Amino acid sequence: MLLKRLGLGLLLGMGLAVGAWAQGSTMFDGQYTGELVLVREMKGDCTQPPFGAVYPLTISGGVVRFAYVPRFATTLSGRIAPDGVFKAAARARKGFVQMTGRVQGNLVTAEIVSPSCIYTFQTRN
Repeated sequence: MLLKRLGLGLLLGMGLAVGAWAQGSTMFDGQYTGELVLVREMKGDCTQPPFGAVYPLTISGGVVRFAYVPRFATTLSGRIAPDGVFKAAARARKGFVQMTGRVQGNLVTAEIVSPSCIYTFQTRN
């Protein structure tokens, strides 16, 4: 009987934890628009984003998506943690592209690293 209660308690606790994670992951849902800045070229074949161009970053159900179009026609995707930290990645022709960042309110800051370039992303106010 004691083991049965313990098992039931563990299942209930796990259910609450999963529910809290799911709720936390959707609290950032929305579309964020920001600017890219080319910070560093490692191989000299990077594309400078056009002046004033903005790029959408979408979060839905805890999944981050970012269309990385300055150099590669690739969509980065990944997960966002309950604290707003996220990682999104995709395979490109010449290797992997990874975006790491954080959402704090309406502010999103991130860094995008590819085999040839490093960009920063930041939402506009």
